[in-house]
Amino acid sequence: MREPTFFVLVSLLDGPLDGYVARLVTEPPPEGEHKSPEGEPRVSSLERRCRWLLLAYPAWYRRNRAGEMLGTLLETNPPGRQWPSFRDARALILGGLRVRGWVWRLSMLWVVIGAGGAGYAFVCTTQGCTTNECTNETFWFPLWNGEPEVIAAVGALAAAAWLLLAVPLLLAGFVRLRGWRPRNWPRTAAWAGAWVAGCALMVAVAVVGAWGSDFRGVGWGELELPILAAWLALGAVINRILSRPAHSRDVPESRGRSRIQTSR
Repeated sequence: MREPTFFVLVSLLDGPLDGYVARLVTEPPPEGEHKSPEGEPRVSSLERRCRWLLLAYPAWYRRNRAGEMLGTLLETNPPGRQWPSFRDARALILGGLRVRGWVWRLSMLWVVIGAGGAGYAFVCTTQGCTTNECTNETFWFPLWNGEPEVIAAVGALAAAAWLLLAVPLLLAGFVRLRGWRPRNWPRTAAWAGAWVAGCALMVAVAVVGAWGSDFRGVGWGELELPILAAWLALGAVINRILSRPAHSRDVPESRGRSRIQTSR
């Protein structure tokens, strides 16, 4: 019986997304790719892990290019491989961050710093600050007993970065969403609301952390845990708001592997 013929995408350059060419092949499925009783190929460990890496890309991009990228990754890896190479993993992660855009990256940094501040305040309130420096209020940043200087320096630097990012990030999101267009006003309003919520959460962290550090105990620390959860929820909301492409030209044409695959 004649083997089926397939057109397979093969990478032209180093990275898995640098360029493609369709190659006519008639080889049987590579070793390690088993078939289910119904005759359909099972998902290999390599394919499953590559699909996890593809989550670095936004959903709108995966809908159009996931099949193409996955096919290229599976074709360029040797048979029997269980894990994607470090170069492929790095290319996918960096490519996903690049597609999401710099506004998304700054937004996630803003959220991570805020969530980290809630965790820092939790430690301050549970450990307490009863040294002479704290009781005499000669510091402007919450500390805890025995805190290493490097952690205090990193915390102060992160707090300064958060404050410096706040206003530019609001304006960048307005430009990213094209808030001057009436059809984008709902998303722009949601973005402004998320920004205000982030500022309110940071104020809550500062107040609870500063006051709670003077009274060691878990009671104040319990307030930081809901704030930390709120920061994580806010990150999901911001990710949702920025889930659409910045420009319509950024949406790639669907050239999935299934469209170029033919039989016989």
